[in-house]
Parts: sequence; C-alpha cells; structure tokens
Amino acid sequence: MLLIKNDFKTIQFAIYFTDLDKEETSVYRFLLPRLLTSHTNQYINKTKMNEKLEDLYGAYFKTRIERIGNLSVVSIVLTIVDPLIVDDDRLINDALELLNQVLYEHDLFNEDLFLEEKRMIIEQWETLYDKKRLYAQTKFYEHFFKDDSYGYPISGSLKDIKKLTVQKLYQYYKDVFLNNSKKMIVNGRISNQHIEKIESMMLHDSHMEHPFIAKFRPSRELLIVEEETKMQQAILKLGYHFPVFREDRLFHAAVLLDTILGGYPESRLFKIIREKEGLCYDISSSYDFYKGVLIISSGVDHLQKDRALTAIKELVIELIENGIHEDELKNAKAYYEYQIKSSLDSQSFLTKRAFIRDLMNHNETIEQRLEAIENVTIKDVEESLRKITLDTIYVLYGGQDDKTSL
Repeated sequence: MLLIKNDFKTIQFAIYFTDLDKEETSVYRFLLPRLLTSHTNQYINKTKMNEKLEDLYGAYFKTRIERIGNLSVVSIVLTIVDPLIVDDDRLINDALELLNQVLYEHDLFNEDLFLEEKRMIIEQWETLYDKKRLYAQTKFYEHFFKDDSYGYPISGSLKDIKKLTVQKLYQYYKDVFLNNSKKMIVNGRISNQHIEKIESMMLHDSHMEHPFIAKFRPSRELLIVEEETKMQQAILKLGYHFPVFREDRLFHAAVLLDTILGGYPESRLFKIIREKEGLCYDISSSYDFYKGVLIISSGVDHLQKDRALTAIKELVIELIENGIHEDELKNAKAYYEYQIKSSLDSQSFLTKRAFIRDLMNHNETIEQRLEAIENVTIKDVEESLRKITLDTIYVLYGGQDDKTSL
C-alpha cells in the first residue's frame, strides 16, 4: 500500500489491477469494473448500491481501463468525504467494508445488470459509424497500430461483446482478475489508527509479474488510407513514428516539441494552419511516450482536405529542417511547468501519479522534473525532431454534394 497524506476535503482509496494487455481479455477487463461497482452480494442492484453510497455522505466510485505500454490497468477508486468534516468516526470503516465487498463479495453477477451493460456497449458499437470523430479515431488506430495491441479496441470487438456471457465474465473474475498484480493507493488525511485498520481489512499488494515495456514497431513505408462518408467535413489523422520514450534522455525535449507543434494555443499548428491559413476548424498534436508516437488530428471542410493535409505535412518538414526559436522554447517551458504545478491541486492526479511512479520505479521529485525541463536546450529539441518519421495518414471525408455534417 502507498499512502499519500494530503489535506484534501476527500479521501481516495484506489486499487489498480494490472495484467498484460491482450486482445482476448480486452472485453472482460472493459466490462468487469462496471459490474463490480454496480452491485455486491449485500447490495444486489444499482438502487441498493446508490442508497449505500448516499449513506456514506455521497461517496462515489470511479473506474477506468487503460493501456500503459504493454500493460492493461483497471482502476477502481472510492472517494469519500474526510470524516473530520462530517464528524463520523465510522465512515472510513464503513467505506472500507463497502470497497472490500465490491472487490471480493460476488458469488455471482446479476445477469440483468450484465445484459444492460452489454446492450449499451453493443449500441455504442452499432452506432459508431454515425459518430464520425470516434469512428475516424478507431479506424486510424486499426491502421497505425496494426499487429499491436493498441490497434485492438480497448472494449473488445463487437463480435467479442456479443459472444460474452455472464458466466464467462464471472469465471474470468475469479480465475484471472483477482490474481492480477494489485496496488492500493490511499490519498488523504489518514490517522495511524486508520492505517492499521486499512491494512487489516484490505488486500495486500502483490508483486508485478510482467515488467513494463515501452516499445513500438519500426517505421515503415508511408501508408495512406482515405475513406468517403456522408458529411460536409473531413477528419485528418497523421501518425508519426517518434521513438522517444519516458525513460529516454530526450523525453522532456519531446514533450516540449509536442507542445510547440500542436500542444497548446500558441503552437505552430494552431497559429499557422488554423489562424493564419484558416484551413481547419480544430487542430492539435499528441505525444504517446509509452509507444513512441506523435499524432496530429484535425477537422477541416471537405473542400480543403487536400490543401490542409499538404500544409500540415510541410509545416512538420519545415520544423524538422529549420528547428525552433528561442521564444517558442521559452513559452513551451512556461506552459509545461504550469501544467505540472497546477496538477498538484488535483487529488486524482496525485493518486494516479503515485501508481505510475511505483509501476515504473520513478524517484524523480517535482523539483527535479522542473529543473530537467528548464535544462532542455534548443539542440535537445532539434535532436528529437530528427527522430520524427511520417508513418500513417488516415482521411475520413464527405462527398462534394452531401448536405449532412458531423
């Protein structure tokens, strides 16, 4: 267990279940946390569960499934008000008892709740084509991350979901999920007495069986995929191979490069492609340091798609060939540092940060991180620029005469 003592008005109890990211288990891990937090043996349906959470002064669960490098991480977080605020000495004990039931006290899963959750996921898949942004993201990932787990839907495919039964899900829960590597994070104002209670009532952390690995395939010959649909716009996705990972010397330089390119309103993509050239409705870049990739996303008028695509590619080439300016680096550093400092006011961020630091054996303090950012030079950013290679382009666009929009 990791304990973070902070004076927030709430206390968070977070459990992280970690396993290898595999296609065949995606559908189980996506649906399971929803079922676990919807009912227990004692609180047999959502109504009973919600009534119990209300009794705990409006406590709430938040679940998430995410991919971190080669790992799949399911988080279940229970947030309660600080007992000192409501003057209730039993609140922590009651909250821990509920969390324990959510994690372990399921002799069966309620089949009606399972079918309800399953139906909603199926509906999301069957209407995916109508949600153009999400559809474009899904198709782009299929092409860019082909033969990589990132290219497989985190929810599992529609076929996977339709085949899933409550019996199979429960079997996975008992045989696999409960045997995952586990880490508990407690974040808030906790007394020593309560620490002892937590340790006596809750699960013990288990050893990480699978080492964290950040990697991606080598770059390849440029793949271009265009798909026509019914809308007045076009959605552009450009995937760049960018092999700089979290542990690399150039990591902070890569983050600053992403910021300068398309990470904030003063970025080149925003100021030139959107504001100066007026070629798009929106545009941004994102850097995934677990996979070593950089992705540019933009929404444009379908009549401007070819011009916008050419302008984006030329902007990146110009950046690679001619580098950045001192003012750009200075402003990007200020923005990056502000994001880090402001995130320290978020309890959820600090909880997740503690888990990630433990997962990756990071000992870097905030002060050390800020110092590392300040020490990044133009030469560092330009060195990272030379690692960028355009790998995949995906364009979803509307026909000339179509009158529907996103």
